[in-house]
Amino acid sequence: MDRFSEQLLSKQSTGKDTLIRILYVAAAALLASAAIAAIPFIGPIVPIAVIAGVIWALVWLMQGTFTEYEYIVTNDDLDIDKITGKRKRKRMVTVSLSKVKEISEYVSGSEIDADVTVMAHDETGVGMYYLICEIAEYGRVAVVFNPDKRTLYNMIGGFDPRVRNQYSELYSKVKPADGPDEEETQETQENKAETDTPTEE
Repeated sequence: MDRFSEQLLSKQSTGKDTLIRILYVAAAALLASAAIAAIPFIGPIVPIAVIAGVIWALVWLMQGTFTEYEYIVTNDDLDIDKITGKRKRKRMVTVSLSKVKEISEYVSGSEIDADVTVMAHDETGVGMYYLICEIAEYGRVAVVFNPDKRTLYNMIGGFDPRVRNQYSELYSKVKPADGPDEEETQETQENKAETDTPTEE
C-alpha cells in the first residue's frame, strides 16, 4: 500500500526573531534618515535610490526571519525540509521509517538520549512528538516535530512490524476517517491475487 502525505508547519516567532526584526528596522531607519539628510547637499536622485534599496533590503531580510517546516512521507521515508522566507529550502533529515525504534509525545525541554537531535517544531510546545531512529552517518538520531494525525498514521504504517505493533493504539487513534484499514487492504490484495491466479484445466 502506497503512503504519501505532505504537511506544512509555520514556526512561531521567538524573542530572538523579534529582536532581529527590531534591529533590521532600526538599521533601515538610520540609513533612510541619513539619505534624507543628504538631499540638500547632493540632490534627491541618489538619496531616493538609496531609500528604495533600503526598503527592498528590509523586506528581504524580514522575510528571512520567518521559518516553515515541511514533513513529507513517501512510502517508507520521512523527509523534513526547512523553508526560510518562503524562498530557501533545505533538507534537514531523511528518516527511513523502517529504522525508527521509538516515537512518543515530547515535553518541551525534555532530555532525549541521542547522538544528534533535529529540531523541526513550531515552538508552541503543543502537539509535539519525538522519534528515535538509526542513521548510518550520525548514529542514534532524535527528531522533534509536530506531526498531524495523517502524518503520524502514514509514518507508523512504514515502521518495522514489530515496532508498529508497540504503537497499535496510537496507530488506531490517528487513523483518518477515509484511511484504509491495513488488515482489510492486505486481505483484499490476497483475494485479488487468488482471483488473478490462473487455474489449470
